Amino acid sequence: MPLLINILLLFMGAFLLTVGSNYFVEGASRVARRLGVSQLVIGATMVALGTSLPEFSVSFLSALKNMPSISIGNIVGSNICNICLILGFSSILRPVKTLRYLLRFEYPLLFLSSLLLFLFSLNGIIGRIEALCYVILLFCFLYFYYKKLPQEETEKDKNISTKRAFIIAFFGLLALLAGSELFIKSAVFIARILGVSELVIGLSLVALGTSLPELASTIAAVLKQKEEIALGNVIGSNILNILFIVGMVSFIKPIKTEVQLIKLDIPYMIFVTILLFITLRFKERIDRKTGALFVALYLLYIGIILKTGRIAK
Repeated sequence: MPLLINILLLFMGAFLLTVGSNYFVEGASRVARRLGVSQLVIGATMVALGTSLPEFSVSFLSALKNMPSISIGNIVGSNICNICLILGFSSILRPVKTLRYLLRFEYPLLFLSSLLLFLFSLNGIIGRIEALCYVILLFCFLYFYYKKLPQEETEKDKNISTKRAFIIAFFGLLALLAGSELFIKSAVFIARILGVSELVIGLSLVALGTSLPELASTIAAVLKQKEEIALGNVIGSNILNILFIVGMVSFIKPIKTEVQLIKLDIPYMIFVTILLFITLRFKERIDRKTGALFVALYLLYIGIILKTGRIAK
């Protein structure tokens, strides 16, 4: 019975994370429009930030609660999930056209940040110096997108109520925090009942739950034949997961990294990232067979970590 209750609490936490991120982004976007920020800038930043907010809130609270395994596992697991499960499943629904211009800047930054995560983890802790490197790369990433946007005339939208916008953002933030608390507590309880480590729960169950916004937005984009949004969402989200979340969280509180992360999980994340490069470089579309391969690789990964991540009794 306690296991069933905690599974329900886990789903409730995932629901609050998704709803909270949507309301927070909506409120923040209204404030930005009230201040005269262009729609293009809002779209390029707020949407990407919104899909990464669940990962950030869960990883941040996990770090504060001295649960670094869930914190870092959530990020690595989410990046694997985004490429293998979300992009793979979306490609099975409808083949996704590859966009090779992503290989000029976005993909190299994704690969660099993933490789740095491996290197920074080798000494067993991601500290504030490493975090500073990530924050610098994050500003380079955001500056690149700002310069890439076409110039647009902007003016303040006086029809938007600033008070209402702040209230929406505030309640969105409360839902994010409440969802994170429910999600972490129920996930830890499930890990203990099933006899697996917190790292495995972070890499699998927590990562899948916090990736729900990416799943919804990517599938919607693919079904509407907007491959640019779908691929850009996956790659952009993975970049932000490392640069923004790992950077900010480890700057506030250094994150300890386990041996398994260095030997298995981060190398697997880099492996599927390289596989994504090969797909983008040599295929015109991510067809259903390639999508099925990505999904199979995700299921294989989950099977491996569940087998190797059991706690000895």
